[in-house]
Amino acid sequence: MSLSQTRHLVFFLVLVFSFNWSSKQVFSQEINGFLRNYNAVLTSPPNEYLVGRNRLGVDISFNTSYGSVFISNEILNTYTQSANNYAYDFSEGYVDMFFTNSDIRIGKQVISQGRTSGTFITDIISPIDVSEFLTLSVEDLKGGIPAVKYTRYYGNNFLELVATPVFQSNTLAKPGSRWFPFTELEKSTNVTYADSLAENSFSSFQGMIKWGIRSSLKWDLDLTAMWWMDGNPSYEKDLVLTGPPLSPEPALELEKTYLKSPILAYSGNYIINDNLIFKSESAFHFKKYFDYLPELVTNSELNSLTPIQSQQLVLIFNENEDGFLYHKPWFIYMIGFTTSFSGIEIDKQFFHEYIIHYHELILQEENFFYSTLKLNKSFLRNNLLASIFSRYNYIGNNYWINPQAQYDIKDGLRGALGLHFFGGKESENFYGHFNFKNYAASSFMYAKLTAFF
Repeated sequence: MSLSQTRHLVFFLVLVFSFNWSSKQVFSQEINGFLRNYNAVLTSPPNEYLVGRNRLGVDISFNTSYGSVFISNEILNTYTQSANNYAYDFSEGYVDMFFTNSDIRIGKQVISQGRTSGTFITDIISPIDVSEFLTLSVEDLKGGIPAVKYTRYYGNNFLELVATPVFQSNTLAKPGSRWFPFTELEKSTNVTYADSLAENSFSSFQGMIKWGIRSSLKWDLDLTAMWWMDGNPSYEKDLVLTGPPLSPEPALELEKTYLKSPILAYSGNYIINDNLIFKSESAFHFKKYFDYLPELVTNSELNSLTPIQSQQLVLIFNENEDGFLYHKPWFIYMIGFTTSFSGIEIDKQFFHEYIIHYHELILQEENFFYSTLKLNKSFLRNNLLASIFSRYNYIGNNYWINPQAQYDIKDGLRGALGLHFFGGKESENFYGHFNFKNYAASSFMYAKLTAFF
């Protein structure tokens, strides 16, 4: 079943519930939403106009004696090149039913969890849209997924179950886009991309169970077990010949693939005192894909191989059966804290990714470290919020910085100005990690104006 069919199915289910409840007493109905205008310009000469868009979001909700119905719609007008470029998105549509000690939500829904900023550890349930990278507002990145979520309450604690028959990959920029995230191989050799199977289909059951502990005044804990698939693809690799038939050139052909794995995860806050909260989050993936390549590729350039080396390389690729992907256990964790000083809110987080049973041919680092820092301060009776967010990758020495000023012009009207700046050190050949330096030429400033109703 296609993604559009999925959307229609979920919408149909919501309407069925709505009509079935129409004979019951409707206690309240609410319609609200926003209209947001967003414009971005590159900071580097010639300061190219990057994107301009309007986004209209309308949320409709109403309650009955049995629960509630929620429908969220969005219309996107991107006018960068043409003023008539419109797209519709059925963002969410679900039914909530409430019982004495439990509730259930059925339909397309956004599910958020975890405590990290600048990356995702346990918050991998809902797909994200990074097709235009950070030109999308943070609040617009996440999409809904058709799912059933059941929550059973035990005093202040709860048990949460999530199940979906749908795998929805994250929406990435296409090859050739300035925002395409997997460009490291392209810097070292010729690369082509093969079509892959549908990434959004009713072909892959996924499930999660979470125990939430809220009974302690100091601790706020979530213990999670998942059978889930990473929304970001890995790439199976093959060798193909490109160019004129009489003088073909070897190139790597990459095809998307995804791996489902059991995942054990933890997320928690500990209140040390009124001005200091300790944060931590971790996840253990029983298996995750990591890239490797023959040493003949990593130690030379494909276009400069001798005929004998080319024959050897063809033989190596013909005999390969795993697409040059190892699957290894993988562990990631975050430790951090939230505090305030002289009216400045401070949120600092440190991350460590570790590949277990590491192999020397793997392109990714066995240990990968990075950190994030977020600072907020309010002015003018809290009408002006100045903030800065940054992420620094210690391995690779590259960074992303996002300063922003947000001002509440009046009730229901908010403006913001900001900058996304990328930089750092050029990566080595066949570097296996995301590198912000690759986007240095795409650093940009933006302005957005949002009206709420």
